[in-house]
Amino acid sequence: MNLWLIRGLVIAAVVTFIRALLGIGIYTWPESGSTQVSIALIVALAIGFVWPLLDGYSDGKEFEDEEDRADLTILWLKSLTAGAVISGFVSWLLTFAIPGIGGFNLFVELTIGAGFLILLLSIPALIGIMLGRFLGDRARRRSTPPVEEDEYGRHHVVAHHQKEPVKVSTGPGLAGTAVHHHDHPDHQDASFSETDYRDDDFAAERADIVDGDARDDRR
Repeated sequence: MNLWLIRGLVIAAVVTFIRALLGIGIYTWPESGSTQVSIALIVALAIGFVWPLLDGYSDGKEFEDEEDRADLTILWLKSLTAGAVISGFVSWLLTFAIPGIGGFNLFVELTIGAGFLILLLSIPALIGIMLGRFLGDRARRRSTPPVEEDEYGRHHVVAHHQKEPVKVSTGPGLAGTAVHHHDHPDHQDASFSETDYRDDDFAAERADIVDGDARDDRR
């Protein structure tokens, strides 16, 4: 089952339950009707805020890149739309069994009533998503160890294919052999000496060969 449909069904059940209790309460204690409506409104707004807050927190904590995150805005708008329509239909059915739940017809419940509920719950839902992602980002940054920097403020990045540096042993020409540092830990910090074969030596030898070929051609 889709996530938006699950949330929509839960929202519909909660809203229908609140409306049923409110109808029974107003019918039984009409003198405190305004207080009961205020309490029902606060409960509905709290539910519309807390659940998106938790979704935004888990999404922001798990994914750092915004492109990898879920589109919670569309998800919750679809959930609220489904919940408002379903709760409106069920509440209309309950008018035949519970007095005081409401006297609206089915068309009004599915249009004006559903639209009002969507508008009422979408604002705290969007605020909850943004606040949850903010808190999730902060929690992820706190749990992630800081990246080491050198004296110039650069981050040290080690690739998975990075190898140990190679030291060229002293020898004539290209006959030198490569020795890995991890084979000789005593020489890990040793620098190349002047007798090591370098690119300059290769360039000089190459230039001598070219000059020798040129002299042979002139002969």
